[in-house]
Amino acid sequence: MTIDALIMLSGAFVAALPFLGFPNSWDTAFFLAAGIVIIALGIVVRRRLARRSHPSGYDQGATAEDSGRTSPAPKNEEISASAFPRNEDHVA
Repeated sequence: MTIDALIMLSGAFVAALPFLGFPNSWDTAFFLAAGIVIIALGIVVRRRLARRSHPSGYDQGATAEDSGRTSPAPKNEEISASAFPRNEDHVA
């Protein structure tokens, strides 16, 4: 079963839980367990997404040589407005 299916199943369980007729103490325990499961699944999904969209644009295990580049991707650089040419409309 995929993670997204588990998340949907957990959500359906949480939505149906108040109508299943369990005692309040059981409901509390089931809500706690379902919340922990949903949090864990969210962490797994977040880690997978972070692994896919690594900030440098590479896989975490990839090096510059693996991708054919001679230098790694630039880090966050500050770009000033003076680095760009002015776009002025000249009327002759």
